[in-house]
Amino acid sequence: MAMINEGLIDLELDASDQLGVIQQMASLLEEQGRIDSKSVFTHGVLEREQQFTTGFGNGIAIPHCKSNTVNRASIVIGKLKNGVDWKAMDDADVSFVIMLAVPDTEGGSTHLQLLSRLSGNLMDEDFRDDLMSVTAKEDVLKLLADSMTEKNN
Repeated sequence: MAMINEGLIDLELDASDQLGVIQQMASLLEEQGRIDSKSVFTHGVLEREQQFTTGFGNGIAIPHCKSNTVNRASIVIGKLKNGVDWKAMDDADVSFVIMLAVPDTEGGSTHLQLLSRLSGNLMDEDFRDDLMSVTAKEDVLKLLADSMTEKNN
């Protein structure tokens, strides 16, 4: 089972704040059987946000949680209809969210590898532009697969 599939992508998220975005994306994880408790997962993501914003900048946030409620390491993608305040490093509203869910049972390596790889990709302006302009779930999957393959070569 892949870390991401079309069921973990919502390109029309309609939330008015950070909590609403996190809850909607956690619902996708719950529907896919990747977490046991939406509320426990959401709480874990919000606890992480209190430590330091995951608002990466350039309209992108990478909220994440390592928790015992997570059954399988997963990536959830959300493109918002309207930007929301995420207390991002550049103070810009967030309109694209990449959420990471990692089981507690996996060492820190999976969590850190995903964050490192995504952060590296997001530093590339072409990748960011391509990601922000996607309109189809298949395009998200292809873009992510291509970028991960390129980084591994």
